[in-house]
Amino acid sequence: MASILDHLFDTAFLDQSIDYLAEALDLAITVLDSEGMPVASRQDKGGDTPASRAYPFSFSSDIGSIVCAAPNQDLLDQAEPHIFYCMASLNSQLLRETELQETTEEMLQLSSQMNFLFKVAKKIIGIDDLKKCYQIILDEISRTTKADQGFIQTKGRWDEEIRVTHKITDEEVDATRNSICLKHTAADSTIICTREDGASLLYSPIKEKDSQSGQMVFIRARTRRAFSASEKQMVAIIENIISPTFETLRLYDSLQDLYLNTVKALAAAIDAKDEYTHGHSFRVAKYAMTIGGQLGLDNQQINDLEIAGYMHDLGKIGISELILGKPSKLTHEEFCLIQKHPVFTDKILQPIKLPPHILEGATQHHERMDGTGYPCGLMGANISLFGRIIAVADVFDALTSKRPYRDALPVEAALRKLCDGIDSLFDREMILAFISALRTEQSKEVLAGINMGLRYDDIHNLNQFLIELKEFALDANRS
Repeated sequence: MASILDHLFDTAFLDQSIDYLAEALDLAITVLDSEGMPVASRQDKGGDTPASRAYPFSFSSDIGSIVCAAPNQDLLDQAEPHIFYCMASLNSQLLRETELQETTEEMLQLSSQMNFLFKVAKKIIGIDDLKKCYQIILDEISRTTKADQGFIQTKGRWDEEIRVTHKITDEEVDATRNSICLKHTAADSTIICTREDGASLLYSPIKEKDSQSGQMVFIRARTRRAFSASEKQMVAIIENIISPTFETLRLYDSLQDLYLNTVKALAAAIDAKDEYTHGHSFRVAKYAMTIGGQLGLDNQQINDLEIAGYMHDLGKIGISELILGKPSKLTHEEFCLIQKHPVFTDKILQPIKLPPHILEGATQHHERMDGTGYPCGLMGANISLFGRIIAVADVFDALTSKRPYRDALPVEAALRKLCDGIDSLFDREMILAFISALRTEQSKEVLAGINMGLRYDDIHNLNQFLIELKEFALDANRS
């Protein structure tokens, strides 16, 4: 038997609702579970209440109802608008808490997947032997899926065959590759099938662009349970992230791309929740790198800044698409939820043990110099360097991108708005660095490469505008 109490994290609002109905409207209130058994009741005054009506909760399954009783039908009719209002509020709370629970589970799954991927990335960074990299990846996935055996067969840098194995002989690999269940199943997606001897196989293709360059296969003996749908889903996600990286590893010597590829894939998934923010994380990362370069950061710092830029909105996985893409003004409750996304980002990234400056950059981009930002209300130098850089990059991209409630601003107007917030909202040094970077000869080409849709009031006189804007920014600092 299920009841509303099973689905509410906090029952205070339910208690307040039935107290209101009982005390203010003189109703006898009983909350029933799915089998009609009472789980809560309230009756402010004694007396007979022969007239009653049941109001079921609106939920994906039967969780019972609220029964309201009164001395007569007229009193019940008069109270019904209030009853409907309370029921609508309770149903809304049920929906919000269900979405929150689903989001929490999604965040935990995402955190686990990211933890695994970053653990693999840390192990292979600096290794220039491609076969060793594949071996580490195979062993880690085999350990995570609790596979008895496994192998990866793919191409090397010069299209030579590379095979790495986990507790399996070459003869067994050949026999598995020729097994009927793999030969007669579509090879372009992750599948679970049963080999002729009863062993469970978890197969995942390795893709490069529009073709398949290899395969990962994991084997569990017939004496153990078969691979599950959740294990298949996890390997499919890993394959989607690692497959492009296999191509990168094959074509280039830099293994740092696995690390960044993971971040980009996750950032793209978040940006895709809202059509108006498509590509936002990419642009913020690139603008941040432009500012960092002008500040004289070294290559490693700029690489870390790029990662922080890609990660800065990961917490939006915890925000409904209906809120992110809402064309009208947000309610206070919706805006408060939006303000929690840096907290969600922190919760997702904490288990990964990232360098503190990357984590700070990803979670502090909404902090403001005067302490009016969120989520922690940090002020001035208490905001990390990366946080202050990404704050400028994030706002610049937001202003120059179309939103459901306004058109994109021209570059000049966006820069003026940033300058209006010098020392109160934004660090003047970051804004001056951005302006200086835009004055370089290649700036227009660089900006076009980041966002081809940028608009200008007068692109031919942009340099003169930037000179005057820099003087304004310096004057703002002196005043």
